[in-house]
Amino acid sequence: MRTRDSPLLLLFLLVVAIVFLLAISATSLPLRSPKSRISTQKAIRLLHRYGYLNPPNRKRVADPIIVARRIFPRYRSDVFGMTDPNTLYRNALKVFQRRYSLPVTGRLDSSTMELLAAPRCGNPDIDHDESLIQSEGRPSRVKRYLIGDPKMRWTKKKLTWQIHSYPTHHLNRSQTHAVFQHAFNKWSSVADLDFVEEKNYYKDADIVIKFGSRRHGDSIAFDGPGGVLAHAFYPMPEPVYSLAGDAHFDDEEEWWDGPHHEYRDLLSVATHELGHSMGLGHSSVHTSVMFPYYLSKWKRVELDQDDINGMQKIYGAPRPGKVLPEIPDLPDIPSIPETTTVKPDTNKQIDYCNTSVDTIIEVRGLELYIFKGEYQWRVTWSKTVSDWISYQLRDGPTKIAYYWNVLPPDVDFIDAAVERPDSLIYIFRDNKFWLLADNKRLAGGCPRSGLPLTKLGLPASLRKVDAVFKWDVNQAFYIFAGDVYWLLDVKTHPPFGKVAPSPDYPRRIKDTWRGIPTPVTTAYTTLNGETLFFDGSQYYAFDNTAMQARRGYPKPAKLGIIGCQDT
Repeated sequence: MRTRDSPLLLLFLLVVAIVFLLAISATSLPLRSPKSRISTQKAIRLLHRYGYLNPPNRKRVADPIIVARRIFPRYRSDVFGMTDPNTLYRNALKVFQRRYSLPVTGRLDSSTMELLAAPRCGNPDIDHDESLIQSEGRPSRVKRYLIGDPKMRWTKKKLTWQIHSYPTHHLNRSQTHAVFQHAFNKWSSVADLDFVEEKNYYKDADIVIKFGSRRHGDSIAFDGPGGVLAHAFYPMPEPVYSLAGDAHFDDEEEWWDGPHHEYRDLLSVATHELGHSMGLGHSSVHTSVMFPYYLSKWKRVELDQDDINGMQKIYGAPRPGKVLPEIPDLPDIPSIPETTTVKPDTNKQIDYCNTSVDTIIEVRGLELYIFKGEYQWRVTWSKTVSDWISYQLRDGPTKIAYYWNVLPPDVDFIDAAVERPDSLIYIFRDNKFWLLADNKRLAGGCPRSGLPLTKLGLPASLRKVDAVFKWDVNQAFYIFAGDVYWLLDVKTHPPFGKVAPSPDYPRRIKDTWRGIPTPVTTAYTTLNGETLFFDGSQYYAFDNTAMQARRGYPKPAKLGIIGCQDT
């Protein structure tokens, strides 16, 4: 029997049913934060950052002399050198989707968007060939664990580690120390490696751990909460004065030492980053510690067989009966000494955002020396991947006379300098030059007073050398002076070398190095083989194929790594 209230009752029941169904569906769907919805422009930046969208024939190398404040270029066809940038973008999406077992659509769909926006390690993914980005073809083989670079491995089995700075939220020093001891034990338990804490703060450790925010001492800044959580640097054969093996963690993240519904699990992230410190790259296996994305804030992970296989491929299996260090609740942690840093007055005298550079030397493949007037700065570098280099200011400004004390005390500036293949170093000042074994020893019988430029076959009338550099194209050395240049033969005329004789040289700079003004202030070949010519406080990038200055130059020579904070 119907009543007058039946329609209202049915409507009420219908509303209840809809609410119930919505509640069920909400619990079955993955939770998405507003940050997981990203624009196409941001997707392009992320694909570029993580190695999926690279300009052809361009390495991801940030030069310390011209550090760009905007790391990633805007999405333009002229940037990537593509007539159809949309195809490049779609193919990059497909490579990303295929790597992480997403539907391969070539579109920024919801699942792709969610993973791209998820918190992750800042090291790029390099488990693909760049040619895959240019085509839609499926890779012929799928790698699981990845060894970043066969040369980037520790050559010793006992490594030291040290925490230089601690998180400022939630975790105390004891908790943080215990987390990293646990993380090192994870890797030591599956590989023939031993990790020992270096408790003397004044001694260098192989692996240095730091917590910092934004610009934190290297050239790869953090981005605040979410996004990139941490990054680490591969080991190098000669890790002298470098970040090799170091691991950095974003201090703006909320870190915790175990399962937590709100904060990041430091153990999961630390174990991952220390995998990079040992030489492992990213894995596409979702259960692997080396999987780059963190899809849960609190989930504690254990080593996957994929991780174990990769580590043992590099270092072998652990010794039988190996004993691991204990993880103490209250470890004996050395205190970090308090220091007071007084900046030299020279920082007030030099406008780093608008200055010239006298000369730049790359030494031993480990350091750059930047000279300006009577001062120098040392810059070191390390690799996060095979072609992404991070720079760190080692020290400076330091007076040339203090560091290069092999030179006469009146050498208070340097006109030009370059390192030879035999590791000997030319130093030029006025109408003299020196040949050095290092900053404390002369070479080849060179007197401390120096030798005249005529010893190299240069004319007696020449008052100074403007620049000397090794050209990456043919590995030859060239001397620039005024509006002419010479080829310097460093091999067949020991010990000092000789310029190529007349009538072949000198030649006019403008006839060969088109678009480069004369005289130049200095010249420098970057770590990725690009030739830069400096003209006062500006520089020109040279196209080694077209043999002319690149379009869009000159540009300001901002000394980002040694003090320029201009945005």
